[in-house]
Amino acid sequence: RTFSIATENLKIFKIDLAHCEGFKSVKIEVDGQAIDGFVWEGQGDAWLEKRDGSWTLIDTPDDSTQKNPIRYGGFKDAFRHRMVFVYGTGGAEEENRWAFNKARFDLETFHYRGNGAIDVIPDIEFDLETYKDRSVIVYGNADTNRAWNSLLGDSPVQINRGEVRLGDRVVKGENLALYMIRPRPDSDVASVGVVAGSGAVGARAAESNRYFIAGNGFPDLMLFTPEVYESGINGVKAAGYFGNDWSLEEGDIVWGE
Repeated sequence: RTFSIATENLKIFKIDLAHCEGFKSVKIEVDGQAIDGFVWEGQGDAWLEKRDGSWTLIDTPDDSTQKNPIRYGGFKDAFRHRMVFVYGTGGAEEENRWAFNKARFDLETFHYRGNGAIDVIPDIEFDLETYKDRSVIVYGNADTNRAWNSLLGDSPVQINRGEVRLGDRVVKGENLALYMIRPRPDSDVASVGVVAGSGAVGARAAESNRYFIAGNGFPDLMLFTPEVYESGINGVKAAGYFGNDWSLEEGDIVWGE
């Protein structure tokens, strides 16, 4: 009995062998490579990882800081695990009003479309322990939402007034909107979603909540301007996925003109 598997854009995967009980032997070939070291002893599964261009057997992954089936992305995956909406109150009056109204708009949309109730709280009421293992949707940027540092202080992507930093690259402007997902740093299962603008114009661009519509796909992060509503993809400044360890490398992001 031989499993012959062809892969594309895959780093780690599992073969379920539970149905092979009773087989005298099992062999595995991946992308034309025979997996050396695999000895069939009636085990229930086999995990493989691609390292330096070759596939190798590994133990069952148990590092929750890596992307995994429980927490993988993209952006819409943040709206799980009893998510709580946290709006910023640390900005100017206009910025705070936008964050509250946007959170309320998403709450009412989700209630109408999904018959769901969501906790909506100001950033000054958010506490890591009180809302343990719950995903958090942050409304506002690093300058306006007081919960930012505890949830996103180590994120390689930061949005402030007037700029967005993606790794070593800085995009300037007050018309930038960001949707993003990051792993919640104190949880093995929960995520942090970001809905933010770099200024009043960027915040308005982020108001559409099409992420509540089934079938719409969003990557781990999308940086865009109001131009998306007039010319579509030309308004997307950057989009892409974080690496398996949630890091950000240059090749992970596609940049617009």
